[in-house]
Amino acid sequence: MIKQIKNFILDSGRELMQILILFICLIGPTMFNLAGIIKMLLGEASPTLENAKYYYLMLSGNGTIGILFAVYVLIWIRKSNKHKLFNSGNIYHNKPYWWYWLCSKILGYQKCNLILVPISTQYKLILRETFEEYPFGDSDFPQRNCQIDVKKSSEKSEFINGDVSLIIEDTYPILPNQIPSRFISTNFIWVRRESLRLGERVYSEELVNVIIEEIRGLGDDITLNIFSTTNPKNTFEIVKKVIFLADRGNINHVYVFQQEVRGKRCFEDKAEKVF
Repeated sequence: MIKQIKNFILDSGRELMQILILFICLIGPTMFNLAGIIKMLLGEASPTLENAKYYYLMLSGNGTIGILFAVYVLIWIRKSNKHKLFNSGNIYHNKPYWWYWLCSKILGYQKCNLILVPISTQYKLILRETFEEYPFGDSDFPQRNCQIDVKKSSEKSEFINGDVSLIIEDTYPILPNQIPSRFISTNFIWVRRESLRLGERVYSEELVNVIIEEIRGLGDDITLNIFSTTNPKNTFEIVKKVIFLADRGNINHVYVFQQEVRGKRCFEDKAEKVF
């Protein structure tokens, strides 16, 4: 827990400092009685064109002065964050979704890096369009033609109960013993991208298209349980083209399972509902 807090502070230093500045702007006038200081400086002078703004600030009180200061500084902060990439540095960005929402909607970040972000959080950020842009460098995930293998528990167009496990092997292989057994006993689609080496990160249009075809071939009101080692670029395309279809799609709910970072790297038994 302590390590997670340290990593969060290290990863979010800029944003935490900005929030601290806003907090100081909000409570500072009350702490130092700024309205009283202005009154003392103005004395018994009547409002004029030169001192009107200070006069009416004094009358509004410390609380209002604090809010006005905070709004002014927030406008400046949002302007400075507009073209700044959120999630920078070589660190695992394991932050709660509400923090991403706050940094986007309040602090004004518009671009977010999805590399080194937990895959369940990637799904939430993309599906909910939390940020306006998720940029990918051309060299990060070069496009390459790949062989895709598909294994299914059934060839029927509709799976029993509409509950389907979607296993996607992309950057790293997935072994059956890494997945809770109840999710691969029935109703699974196992999609595997042939790779040249372990950990290869490429964008595969074939992988995305195969998943589109398999999901569209299922029945209506499907619940997807996703176990995936896709890189952020492939994840983005899968979410946008398979899940992000609102009422036009056949997916009812989506649960994403996170892979452990150590040991056998099994998928956790509890999933994050992302849709």
